[in-house]
Amino acid sequence: MGAHSFEANVTYDDAYVLFLDAAGYSSIVGRNPRDRAAHAFDLLRERVIARVENCARAMGCARAELWSWRGDGGFFILHDDNESVARDVALSVGDAILNEDVPGLREELADAEFAGELRLRLAVHKGPVRLPGERSASIHSPHINFAAHLEEAVPPDRLAVSGAVHRVAGPFAGRLERVGVFEEQDVYLMPAGGGAEPGKRAWLRATGLPGDVRVHAYPRRPSQHEKAQLVSAATGEVLDLGTTLNSCANRLTTTDRPALYRDAVLEFLRRGGTYRCVVLDPAGEATAIFSRLRGEPLGPKTKESLAKFARFKERHAADTERFEVHQAAEFPGMAALCADPGAHALILYSPYLLGIGPGAAALDRADMPHYFATPDSGDLHRTLDAALARATRPEVLERVL
Repeated sequence: MGAHSFEANVTYDDAYVLFLDAAGYSSIVGRNPRDRAAHAFDLLRERVIARVENCARAMGCARAELWSWRGDGGFFILHDDNESVARDVALSVGDAILNEDVPGLREELADAEFAGELRLRLAVHKGPVRLPGERSASIHSPHINFAAHLEEAVPPDRLAVSGAVHRVAGPFAGRLERVGVFEEQDVYLMPAGGGAEPGKRAWLRATGLPGDVRVHAYPRRPSQHEKAQLVSAATGEVLDLGTTLNSCANRLTTTDRPALYRDAVLEFLRRGGTYRCVVLDPAGEATAIFSRLRGEPLGPKTKESLAKFARFKERHAADTERFEVHQAAEFPGMAALCADPGAHALILYSPYLLGIGPGAAALDRADMPHYFATPDSGDLHRTLDAALARATRPEVLERVL
């Protein structure tokens, strides 16, 4: 592509890496006939390659090559003995792709009845790069790895630049807005055209606040099918913690078919697992206080659940020896379904959101947000596991079934 090719096993200092990728690729493929989706990404590849070739030729960049392209994106490596040339090509190309090529391609695809909107993420980083002899061989470069990771974090329709590039950005520096830190590198975004969302807001929306951990979030309570999967994944114990556990009791005694949750619980019990339900003591002070906050009679609801749990245990007596029900004297502050409490626990939990104040209505339990934490959630997982252990310590529980 450039005037010279990169040579194998030669280290190129201050090589610039430009990564780009289509956001929402799977959605586009799913909404369009295969040939139409393939044509769209072929056009994208052609326009991007043409942009890099033309810009590199105009600026006299010695080396500018597409190193890899896989369907919806890829990366280019650019180098010149005069570093500012490679820098200008990389940043000019990224700017032009976002603000000229992609908008033009969108209009063209719209005329061809293309479903969905083509959106790109781009990232530019620099550093020494040593290329292998074969295109199929892996490049072992922390700089290319970082550029690939950064591109994945970039908001759609944005160009991100690493701190290493910003430090030598020259005439481009004034156009780059610092938005945060990623993998210990400062990150800058180039403003997008068309009145787009400010850079810092777009970055936070895409990446979250610093110090986050991995948690899966759900806008409401997962279905019985989804919760049954969690029970099926348990190996020794399932802890079901709540105030009344009304939904659990209903699912264990339902006459509807298929009874997915009940089947999962019985199968788990037959494998030798222990299923522990923990509800609030229907006659306890915590229940009275929480009932006032919720504006509903939780004591009678809990008694109904206890009766259903007893019915479930009686109907399936051959399999429910390890099915336990306990009453708690303390309000737990959350509901949780936990597979194998401890260091390896899988925890589906939901903090109680209360409607407090005159005329305030409490959210229905099924409509409260739910979160799924695993050992990959780090400190959050350890905090939740400790909270569950505290809420179920022997001195605050009374076994009733």
